[in-house]
Amino acid sequence: MDEDKTIINTDSLTQIIKNIEGWELKQNKVLERKFTFDNFKEITKFLNHLVTLITELNHHPDFSLNTGSRTVFVSLTTHSEDCITQADLDFASQLNKWPSTDA
Repeated sequence: MDEDKTIINTDSLTQIIKNIEGWELKQNKVLERKFTFDNFKEITKFLNHLVTLITELNHHPDFSLNTGSRTVFVSLTTHSEDCITQADLDFASQLNKWPSTDA
């Protein structure tokens, strides 16, 4: 699948982000969300799901794991455009379908 690198302007983005649960807009060019888990088995399942989405959508978010708080942080931006594009919104929407997350 090809990424849709249509740039989303700030005004539209402010409205769209209200409908994508759990995601926050940072610096008008990054979407961020924190996923918290009860145990490492859930984290492993989530990371496998994340890698599957990366492959399917051909989009590569930044993510990090804090083992102390059992939290995965995901940041979305289209690096080549230095802003948020439709590909980021598509990825956020798909990742929100994960069944075992807390925002």
